[in-house]
Amino acid sequence: MRLLKQKDQHILMDKVVLRRVVEYAEISDDEVVLEVGSGPGNLTFELLKRAKKVIGIEKDHRMVGMLRRKFSREIQERRFELIQGDALKISFPEFDKFVANIPYSISSPLTFKLLDHKFKLAIVMYQKEFAERLTANAGTKKYGRLSVMAKALCKAEIMEIVSRRAFKPIPKVDSAIVKLIPTKNFDVEDLQLFGELVRKAFSMRRKKFGKAIEEWCEENGVDLAILGKFKDYFDKRPEEIEAEVFASMANEVSRWKSIR
Repeated sequence: MRLLKQKDQHILMDKVVLRRVVEYAEISDDEVVLEVGSGPGNLTFELLKRAKKVIGIEKDHRMVGMLRRKFSREIQERRFELIQGDALKISFPEFDKFVANIPYSISSPLTFKLLDHKFKLAIVMYQKEFAERLTANAGTKKYGRLSVMAKALCKAEIMEIVSRRAFKPIPKVDSAIVKLIPTKNFDVEDLQLFGELVRKAFSMRRKKFGKAIEEWCEENGVDLAILGKFKDYFDKRPEEIEAEVFASMANEVSRWKSIR
């Protein structure tokens, strides 16, 4: 079968890496695993050795046909359920763990869709650069909007870097295996408001944080004075601001709006 780079069809071929991906997930025989982008079933095969059931989502009809033939027995035994469709558009079924080598072009929207669901943990193969931004801390070059939003929703850790040569066809960049554990690292009262604040700040990341906050307050009809206790941060750059500070500021604005 011809693999299409334009469709992010970089298949993980290295069996040692495939087994480590599954080991990181610590799957027990009573758990249901969701896999997005099942492809030819290399990872699916390893997951079925451990899980009670695997639910695979695959968009490419050619891959779907291959998976149905390859796992016909598991489908009959109801140990493998295959859903054909776009993972960003269809509803996710209930699952315990998420394990996948996802299409890299949908890394951000798929990650936040995933974090909107209840599950134990996820092991996800990302592009290395995306993984570094996802897990970055304040004060580092990779720290940005993605880093802040992720910290509000989960604990993210890079487990290992995977060489591009583990895939076929070989992509232009290396990858990384990331563990995500859904948890609230701090309280966010209004996630949408929090997201808007973070987006505004990092759209002006070369300017001082106070300038971005001033513009954001003006655009949203917010009295800048209510954020006076955060003025010590205003002379810093957005990449120097901890995620907890963004959350505290958004919560302050949320409470102010609720009593107006």
